[in-house]
Amino acid sequence: MLFPVSIQTFTFSTQALNEADGFGAYHDLYSAGSDVAQAGEAFRARVQAYRFARMLVFDRRLDGLLHSRGPLRVRRDGFDHVTLHLLLSGSLVGGAPGEENHVAPGEIIVFDTTRPQWSRAMAAHLITVALARDLVEAGALRLPSFHGAVLPEAVGGLLADLVQSLARRASTLTPETANRAARAVAEFLAAALDGKALPVRNGDALEQLSLLRRRRAEAFIDERLADPRLGADAIAAGVGISRTVLYRAFAEDGGVGHFIQRRRLEALRNALRRLSETRSVAALAYAYGFTSESHCSRAFRAAYGQPPGQFRAEIHRVRADGSDAGGLKPILVSWQSELY
Repeated sequence: MLFPVSIQTFTFSTQALNEADGFGAYHDLYSAGSDVAQAGEAFRARVQAYRFARMLVFDRRLDGLLHSRGPLRVRRDGFDHVTLHLLLSGSLVGGAPGEENHVAPGEIIVFDTTRPQWSRAMAAHLITVALARDLVEAGALRLPSFHGAVLPEAVGGLLADLVQSLARRASTLTPETANRAARAVAEFLAAALDGKALPVRNGDALEQLSLLRRRRAEAFIDERLADPRLGADAIAAGVGISRTVLYRAFAEDGGVGHFIQRRRLEALRNALRRLSETRSVAALAYAYGFTSESHCSRAFRAAYGQPPGQFRAEIHRVRADGSDAGGLKPILVSWQSELY
């Protein structure tokens, strides 16, 4: 389905509104995805938002603002996409809790929304992109290691040029181009992440081969999550490697069995987040390869702190609250739901 880029603009400042109303309005707008605090006596925010297919682009000017996503919020809202912040000017600092990564103009910091994070913007002009995770995973070798990574201009320069161009030209793009934009950004981001993780050096051949085998195995697993018999023997045979090599590739994940279950749980969680998904939890459990609903429920609770039915109800409640709020918030809530 093709659709043109949608555009929304919102501005808040202590100059335009009194401090309580201005910051309160901004806080409410972002409450569906982030906790917001002032990082100074005054604040200023102007955001131009662009909706593409499976991607959101925000051209933002922020001053005196602190955004954070703690463990409770991460678990509650169930966001599961990739965000990147390209700093054009000013100051941007952020990372995982306890980390403080300073981003220089021209650099990009990348976040995983399933993990706690924070950022502080002072007199900052930045472009933020929210991107469907599966688009990035399709091209990245080491996606799990990207959270909080800062891409220097030498690594992320082409990506920076692309997202700036999308923000600048969004209103003139055809629906066909707009629908392909997210995949282009995902491929540039995947290449930048791989370039940061795997600089070209002599002697990297074995590491590259190991990562390529891992990538093939992951693709094989994702294509067969619905098969409850999926296991090491089938994966090794399907990818053309020995069980020993397969186990070594997934050692850091606690073994291939743990990885399969994690992928099933992630797929189930994404399904539960979609408003268009009407199948019962039991039907979804079997659709993603769990042997029983009770097994699925126990595993889901262990991973995310609540059973799948409660998770679904909480997600729908949060979205309903956003939809009932009026103004721009329901627009962002609706746009964010399209990333999954």
